[in-house]
Amino acid sequence: MKFKKIMLALPIILLAGCSNTNPESATNFELTGKLENSHGETIYLQQLSATGVKDMDTVTVDDKGEFKVTANITETGFYRLKITDRNFVTFIFSPKEKASMTGDATNIGVSYTIQGSEESKLFWEVNKASLSNYGKRDSLQKVFQAFVNDAKMDSVRIDSMSNALEKPYTALVEQHNQYLKKFIETHISSFASLAAIQQLPQDQFGDVYKKLDAALIKKYPNSSYTKSFHESFGQQNEINIGSMAPEINMNTPDGKPLALSSLKGKVVLIDFWASWCGPCRAENPNVVAAYNKYVGKGFDIYSVSLDRELEKWKQAILKDNLVWKNHVSDLKFWQSPVVKLYNFNSIPTNVLIDKKGKIIAKNLRGAELEKKLAEIFK
Repeated sequence: MKFKKIMLALPIILLAGCSNTNPESATNFELTGKLENSHGETIYLQQLSATGVKDMDTVTVDDKGEFKVTANITETGFYRLKITDRNFVTFIFSPKEKASMTGDATNIGVSYTIQGSEESKLFWEVNKASLSNYGKRDSLQKVFQAFVNDAKMDSVRIDSMSNALEKPYTALVEQHNQYLKKFIETHISSFASLAAIQQLPQDQFGDVYKKLDAALIKKYPNSSYTKSFHESFGQQNEINIGSMAPEINMNTPDGKPLALSSLKGKVVLIDFWASWCGPCRAENPNVVAAYNKYVGKGFDIYSVSLDRELEKWKQAILKDNLVWKNHVSDLKFWQSPVVKLYNFNSIPTNVLIDKKGKIIAKNLRGAELEKKLAEIFK
């Protein structure tokens, strides 16, 4: 059962860098806010870009729960208001906007409202629909996982349960895909659609990608975000099922190089993740379950982390019981060359390759991964 990254945790590889080139307008944008359950938190307004996360302003919430952040925003783009790495909200802001928000300081990502920023309001519309749909899928997956974890269940019963849950799960996926398609086509030149389309598989909705690409290029011809999407969109067909997986050679946590090709002869899941990625951590138990079930049959995992900090990466490996030995990272975050090499713009994501290194599936999650491996090792 497939779980992609919910848009509240918008990946930033798609979002090319913004420039601050207008010193005469140092505070042309402002966001005022009022937070419930606040206790003097420090709040960061950050720019999301392909080159990393840039702090735009930092303020402290006052004793009334109120704050104001200002910044020089030179083009419409993606910005994050952060209390902690797990407590933040992503907006789409434009130059000269005067926006206001409310929310709960304990969980601003799902409690906020926004006024004065139409793109951000559209973005939240997509987020709410995604949260609802993914929540329903998650409930189905938990039922299935509980069934799989029951020691009394044999493979016949597990397959029966998988088949029973597959239809409603597939219906939820299709329902959300159609919602996203309609939203994008209704708001064809919106940056909210630029975020929404990351949830749509390009191989099924290539026409929607083309329409959005053309509309954004027409409306925002000089936007770094538009250019980045156009470049990424043009490269999407390079990593196809049936093609050979590009070589990866990075260091393990102890600093030793480990090449993907060293696992040739096994069926390998190339799993892209990071310790800071909540959806990745939520998916890890499913990856662990698949490994434990099929490792004795010729299955292995090659985990590629987009972490920046060695210790946090190591801690996550231990905490999530990722017991396989093939963990690599160059600690370059979204600037890792592997992102462009495998052309993805969100995590978790994965690629399954056969014993010769040929790609046989992509983005398998939960029961989908289990089902595919069961077919291979039957």
